[in-house]
Amino acid sequence: MTENQYTKETDDIVSDLITNRILRHTIQFFKKGEKRLEPFGSGVFAKIHNDYFIFTASHVADFFEKNPTEDLRIRVAEKSFINILGDIKYTDIGKSKGIDLAYIKVDQQMVEPLCKPYIPLEINQIRSHHNLFYAMNYCVLGFPEKNITKDNEPFDTGASFFLTSASKDNRYKYFGFSKKDYIIVDMQGKGKDIKTNKKSKIDTHFYGISGCGLWLLLFYKNPLTGKEEVDYRLVGIMTEFKNSKYFCQIANKIQLLIEALKVIEKHKFREIKIQY
Repeated sequence: MTENQYTKETDDIVSDLITNRILRHTIQFFKKGEKRLEPFGSGVFAKIHNDYFIFTASHVADFFEKNPTEDLRIRVAEKSFINILGDIKYTDIGKSKGIDLAYIKVDQQMVEPLCKPYIPLEINQIRSHHNLFYAMNYCVLGFPEKNITKDNEPFDTGASFFLTSASKDNRYKYFGFSKKDYIIVDMQGKGKDIKTNKKSKIDTHFYGISGCGLWLLLFYKNPLTGKEEVDYRLVGIMTEFKNSKYFCQIANKIQLLIEALKVIEKHKFREIKIQY
């Protein structure tokens, strides 16, 4: 496993990984707008033991409490959307020292339609992460609300991903976040729109990305083929961004959600010690 500096070879394998795996773990929420559905945050589809979940941010999930007569929906085909059904748990941000995490325990009625376009993330692809890498080993992938590629019906939206590195300690100090519960990544350089495959200067408008995954990319050389390969793990859920003295995004560490599943859902996990 190595910290990564990108080459043409690694660019290609990362693009394939993101398009065929990470994108298919990532869900976009929609709310009812004046004329049609409108983007409203992102989430990560996961399967833990025999249960299916959508991990997201608390300030996305509290939509249901603030709008008790309305629904959030998920696209499952070009013209087909399903309502979210399930048990929703989320932190009270004001009482949890800023922890902004939620999960939806998906109702069985949603499982079959979700599993056609999306791939549920398995527990072995989720991990705690403490020893940060200061190279571009991190991927943020979500659905900015401005990424609407067709205004007419059926309208279309697009995901964007950003490859970045962990922020230095001065960002944590400046914004008042602890490294125990948060991972901060720098947002500099360029991002890429998945549908158009075009790179562009990173926009400061990240609304809609909240609730998506922070992914750790693990690069290694296959001993049998001698070729570079990449694996991935979910290490955080994106909750907010800053664009003042420092331009960065903040994630709550995924282990906080795993701890919640232990307490609330009574799930048991076998922890494996890792070297990085």
